[in-house]
Amino acid sequence: MDIFENLCRTCGNECLDLLNIYEVSAKALDKMVPVAEMLSSCLPANFPALEPSDAYPKLICRICLKKLTLVYEFNHQWMAAHTEFNVALKFEERRRRSLASKSQDFKVPDFLKTQEVPTAPKMSPEACGSNLTVTEEVEPNFKCTICDESFLTEKAWRLHRNFSHKDL
Repeated sequence: MDIFENLCRTCGNECLDLLNIYEVSAKALDKMVPVAEMLSSCLPANFPALEPSDAYPKLICRICLKKLTLVYEFNHQWMAAHTEFNVALKFEERRRRSLASKSQDFKVPDFLKTQEVPTAPKMSPEACGSNLTVTEEVEPNFKCTICDESFLTEKAWRLHRNFSHKDL
């Protein structure tokens, strides 16, 4: 005779309608997951692993099964969100390092700031006898509505959007 014949392994209560944790699966995260697998993934790391051959009860009540399913889904939801946050933080860190290195590349050395640099007189192309046309400085035409970065071409904007904001 089993001393834990009608006891739920998770709450310890005596129940009439119990399910075997090694034989039953429950729907969680839109798929059928074995109850023993859900229990194993939700137990603290310092608990002994579930074993079909151990002396503990092999049954779970339906109330505990519902609670277990909620905890299992919550854990997976939390881990998925945590993973997404880590990816976003790593991307942001790389973007900041890139911006910092770009700003360092374009810094004017201090010794040049105090010296006067001669400038050439401005002349029109006609005065030089050339048929060149004067072009104005190009302003960015495309702006990201999410992060406010500006781009000269639509292609550059699309690449930025697809890479930086692909999940939005």
